[in-house]
Amino acid sequence: MQHENETRICQNCKKDFTIESDDFSFYEKIKVPPPTWCGECRFVRRLAFQNLWNIYWRNCNKCGDKTLSMISPDHRYVVYCPSCWWKDDWDGTENAMEYDPSRSFLEQFKELREKTPYNALSSLYTSLKNSDYSNGLAWCKDCYLIFWADYCDGVYYSSMLNGLKYSADCLRGKNSELCYESIDINKDYQTFFSEECDSCVNVWFSRNLYNCTNCIGCANMRGVSNCIFNIKYSKEDYEQKVKELRLDSWQKLQDVEKQSYEVWLENPYRSYTGNSLNLNVTGDYVYGSRNCKNVYMCDDIENCRWTQFVTVPTAKDCMDYSGWGNSASRIYESVAVGEKADSVYFSSECWPDCLNVEYGSWNIAGKNNFGCANLKRKSYFILNKEYSKEEYERLKAKIIEDMKVNPYIDKLGREFYYGEFFPPELSSFPYNKSNAMRFFPKTKNEALSMGYEWDDTIDKIYEATMKAEALPDTLQETKEDILREIIECMNCGKGYRIVKGELDLLCKMNLPPPHECPKCRENKRFARLKPPKIYKRTCMKCEKEINTSFAPDRPEIVYCVGCYQGEFL
Repeated sequence: MQHENETRICQNCKKDFTIESDDFSFYEKIKVPPPTWCGECRFVRRLAFQNLWNIYWRNCNKCGDKTLSMISPDHRYVVYCPSCWWKDDWDGTENAMEYDPSRSFLEQFKELREKTPYNALSSLYTSLKNSDYSNGLAWCKDCYLIFWADYCDGVYYSSMLNGLKYSADCLRGKNSELCYESIDINKDYQTFFSEECDSCVNVWFSRNLYNCTNCIGCANMRGVSNCIFNIKYSKEDYEQKVKELRLDSWQKLQDVEKQSYEVWLENPYRSYTGNSLNLNVTGDYVYGSRNCKNVYMCDDIENCRWTQFVTVPTAKDCMDYSGWGNSASRIYESVAVGEKADSVYFSSECWPDCLNVEYGSWNIAGKNNFGCANLKRKSYFILNKEYSKEEYERLKAKIIEDMKVNPYIDKLGREFYYGEFFPPELSSFPYNKSNAMRFFPKTKNEALSMGYEWDDTIDKIYEATMKAEALPDTLQETKEDILREIIECMNCGKGYRIVKGELDLLCKMNLPPPHECPKCRENKRFARLKPPKIYKRTCMKCEKEINTSFAPDRPEIVYCVGCYQGEFL
C-alpha cells in the first residue's frame, strides 16, 4: 500500500511531527500502529527507563547482603543482588498472574513489575570477572566504575566502550589500549586527552587524526608523525620539544590543553562525526552504516531509523531502538535490547537471544513472551504465566484487540493503546537519575509536567583529608599513601579517592593524579559530546545549507562533508 508523508500532533509535547511514507511501510510490516509521540519524545521516554550512571548501596531482598544497585534503596521494588538474581532457584514464574479482561493490560503489567524481583545492576553477571563495581557490562574483566561497556579489560572510570584495555577516563573507546581522558577513539594506543582519533599511537590533545604517530595539539591530520600544534618537526626536534612541554606535570598539562583547544577551534569540523564508510546515512557519531536515518552513536547498522547507542555491531531493520546491538534485528520501540535479539517490541532490558517478545521488562532469553517481567528462559508466557502455543496465540490476539480499544490512561490523561512503549510512570527511575537526564537535561518542573518522577536526594559528601591543590604536580612526587587520602575535588568540593588500579595505570602512562572527582571528569567528557539534535546551518566554506548537530551559536568552524573531504581527505 502506498503512503504519503503525514503530519501529526505529538500526544506528549503537542508539537507537529512527520511520519514518512517509509515509516508507514515499516509499521505495516511488523503489524503495529503508527506512534502518537514524536521521535524525540519517544527517544526520551525510552531513556527514562534506563539508569546506568547513578548507583547506590542497598541490601539484597533475597540474601540480605549489601550490594551496589541502580535502583535507589528508597524505591518500592524488590531488588536482588546480581549473584542472587542470576541463580537458578527462581525464574519469575513465582509471581505469575492470570489475565483479567476487565482491567487494562498495562495496569496488570504494572502490578506484575512491582512484585517481581529486579536485578540490582544491568549487567550480564555471568560473563564478568572482578568487575562488580560497574553497571551495564558484558564480557569484562578487572574493571572499576565503568558503564555501558563490552569486552573490556583493566579499565577505570569510563563509559560506552567496546574492546578497551588498560585505560581510564575515556568515553566511547573502541579496540584501543593505554588511553586516558579521550573521546571517540578507535584502534588507538597511548592516546591522551584527545577526540576522534583512529589508528593512532602516542597522541596528545589532538582532534580528528587518522594513522598518526607522535602528535601533540594537532587537528585534522592524516598519516603524519612528529607534529606539535599542526607543525611538522624532525624526530630529534620533536623529542626535544616534548621534553620542554613536560607532559608529566599537571600544571604544564593545563597549559598544553589551552593551546591545543585554540588549534582545534582554528581548524574546521566536519558537519557530522563518523567515518567515510557510511552509505545513505543521516545522524551523528555513525560508523560503517548503510541506509539509516536519524541515528546517533551507532556502529555497523543497516536499514535503521531513530536508532541510538548501538555500541556493539550489528543491528538491522530496527526503528526507535536505543542500545545496544550485538547482532540485533527487527527491534522496535525498545531500550537495552541486544545480543542476538530478534523481533522485540515495546520492551526494555531483554537479552540475550530473545525472540518475539512484546511488552517485556527484564526477559532473559525469552521467546514468544507478552507482558512479562523478570522472567528467565521461558517460552509462550503472558504475565509470567505459561500457556500452550495455541492458547498463547489466542490470548495474545485477544489482549491486543482489547488494548486497541481500551487504552491505559496515565495520570496526565495520555492514552496508551497497543503499539506504544510503556507510560513514563512505569519507569523504575526518577527522571534526573535516568539516562534521559544525561542526554536531555530538564528541570524538576519540566520533568514532572511530562509525567516523570524526580528525586531530590542529595548525594552524601565525604569529609576530605586533603585538597586537590595539595596534590603532587608529577607522578614521581606521588607516594603510595595517597591511596589513603580523601581528596577534595577542585571543581565540586566533594571527596574522592584514587584507587590502586587507577594509580597503577597512571604509573604506566607517567601521568599526574587527577585534581577532579570521577563524576566531574565524567560530566566534562559528556559535555564535549554533540547532543542528539539536528540543526540547520550553512557550511562556512561554500555556504551550502547543511544538517548538523553543531548548534548555530557554537564557535566551531563547520564544513559540509564535500568541503571537508576536499580539504583533508
